[in-house]
Amino acid sequence: MPLFNNISLSPGASLENALKKLDPTYKSYRILKKSLDARKKKKIMYIYNVETFTSEMPPPIEKIVLDRFPADKKPMTTIIGAGPAGLFAALRLVERGLPCRILERGKPILERMRDISRHWKKGQLNPDSNVCFGEGGAGTFSDGKLITRIKSPHIDYVMQRFVDFGSPDEILYLANPHVGSNQIRKVISRLSEYLQEKGCSIEYDTRVEEFHLVDSQLHSVTCHNGKKFDSEHWILASGHSAHDIYRSLINVNILCESKSFAMGFRIEHPQEFIAKAQYGKFYNHPDMPTANYKISCHDKKSNLGVYSFCMCPGGYVLASSAQAGHMVVNGMSNYNHGSPFANSGLVITIDKDKWLGSDPLKALEFQSSIEKRAYQVGQDAGATIQVPVQTPEDFMNERVGKVGKSSCPSGIIAANLRDIYPKELNEAYIKALENFERKIPGFITNNALLHAVESRTSSPIRVPRDKENLESPSCNNLYPCGEGAGYAGGITSAAVDGIRCAEAIFEKASAHV
Repeated sequence: MPLFNNISLSPGASLENALKKLDPTYKSYRILKKSLDARKKKKIMYIYNVETFTSEMPPPIEKIVLDRFPADKKPMTTIIGAGPAGLFAALRLVERGLPCRILERGKPILERMRDISRHWKKGQLNPDSNVCFGEGGAGTFSDGKLITRIKSPHIDYVMQRFVDFGSPDEILYLANPHVGSNQIRKVISRLSEYLQEKGCSIEYDTRVEEFHLVDSQLHSVTCHNGKKFDSEHWILASGHSAHDIYRSLINVNILCESKSFAMGFRIEHPQEFIAKAQYGKFYNHPDMPTANYKISCHDKKSNLGVYSFCMCPGGYVLASSAQAGHMVVNGMSNYNHGSPFANSGLVITIDKDKWLGSDPLKALEFQSSIEKRAYQVGQDAGATIQVPVQTPEDFMNERVGKVGKSSCPSGIIAANLRDIYPKELNEAYIKALENFERKIPGFITNNALLHAVESRTSSPIRVPRDKENLESPSCNNLYPCGEGAGYAGGITSAAVDGIRCAEAIFEKASAHV
């Protein structure tokens, strides 16, 4: 099985022809990694790592075989939240032979999509079924990015399971894999169906309201629909926007703490502008992926950093509030990146020590106050359901002028976004825009629009847990998990964290057999 690393090919060049020169006897091959090097616009190259074989087909990838729980009496695990963390925790538990159930405040994906459409087009917000809440979690309405910076032996497993449930095989080797919002919705639905076939019940429209502790253990929860559930083990995977869950945890003295997070705006450009800026003469080459960017700067004087977040090429800006009277936006792309617009969060780190202090409730209040200001700015401008926007140049000069088109399905309205954030953050943002214009000429002038506000990049709260057994120190059968608990930053890392929590439960339960 010869292995060839760093094969460089220009866009459109044949990988098969290159392999024939390197290994004339090969009959099949498997791509291990494919990335795009666009640093030199006159010499853009695809870089491949490839394994070749003398057989007509590559040998199948060896699947992981897991030990199952060794006893007949099996403890129940209840998972709060059906996002990637909760669903992959459940997947690993059923594969380990342990019973589990999921309590999900929102609705199945098809019903959730109808609720989201009513919000976008009519302003009718369902606080439990929206872009943030519902089957699949917030990542279901995003670009479906599977990129992660973490190192974990579970990543390959997560990717393979995504493929098993319908994702394209290319996510196994692309350096920047994504499945798009339309594809990930199908994957999540099939994963949920599989879990239910394997005995995992999913209770939709079941928002947890009260936690009942007995002797420093979570004994049961009561939900808004009157249902009550008890369980031996609990995984808290409620997502980064579940403010009510945090407050309920604090009410029963389960330890929570504030943490740094990021807020800002979502900027949108014509996709063609981004393609020309990134690819030069190759911008419309049929073999090129839809262009994206990653950009950042740090001001030493103020010690504030601004960076791009969740860039969505060929995408849409979405109204993504989970609470009435708040304005939040997010970005989404479908698999084909077919929109003529590109958007990205441009966010500033909100330092915990400077802005939030140690009180977790203050962190929630800070985030909420910005979202309320954004909503009011829109209302003052005459919005009904529209998202408040401003051109970067107008933002920098504190004026309200004409605005162009946007991909936002709720529509847009020109407003003064300088009224949303504190002066210090606005000034840092202006310096960053000037910096980004130098890096990508036209960034602030080429039909760009800032949409308010990008505020749900991550949770402003962390629910502490033991580094070894992953249990809450104040509730020793509760496993804080995923983005909502402060231990993940995307679909893949959340899924990995769900697996880790499930494995911790399996080890603990097995030790007591």
